[in-house]
Amino acid sequence: MRIFMERSTPQPQLAEVRCNSCGQGVNKNDVGYLDDHVSLSKTWGYHSPYDGEAHDIDLCVSCYQDWITRFEIPPRVG
Repeated sequence: MRIFMERSTPQPQLAEVRCNSCGQGVNKNDVGYLDDHVSLSKTWGYHSPYDGEAHDIDLCVSCYQDWITRFEIPPRVG
């Protein structure tokens, strides 16, 4: 017979999100959900300047809008 003991493992809770570009915090609404923003995760491959590194970036809407205006080819909107 197997008897299991319940364990509660503390899980990290997101405290805040800050824009990597401007440093401002991403606001939460009345219910606690974050306002819209962009989160990017990239694990770089070999022979890149960031060989094997994993980068995580968050951008507020304002900084995202500024960023995409500099694209030669704009994002596809669906």
